[in-house]
Amino acid sequence: NIGSYFGSIAGVLGLDHCYYETSKFALEGMSDNMRRSLRKEGVRVVLVKPGNISTDMNPAGEVSTKVVAMDIEHAISSSKPKARYYPGKVKGYSTKFVCMLYEMLPTSIVDKL
Repeated sequence: NIGSYFGSIAGVLGLDHCYYETSKFALEGMSDNMRRSLRKEGVRVVLVKPGNISTDMNPAGEVSTKVVAMDIEHAISSSKPKARYYPGKVKGYSTKFVCMLYEMLPTSIVDKL
């Protein structure tokens, strides 16, 4: 499944971005459920959470779509794929770092960022 770092940092861009962030949170929860529920059947479910990727819709992105494609290729071809991939960058920081920061800090601090 292809999510977004916005599944971890909701609210940063305000209400205009709310619907997009909501869908990414939902996809993350669905991916976790499917990964855990289908494990016994040998089905591997992976979530790719790209950062600020350069596309026609986002020409100011920090890295190319090739970075995302490499992680997708690894997830598909690996016998032991990671549960989550975090390709790209967000404001110069690795996407994984940004997501983990928002997920680990107390809500009272994150709400002020």
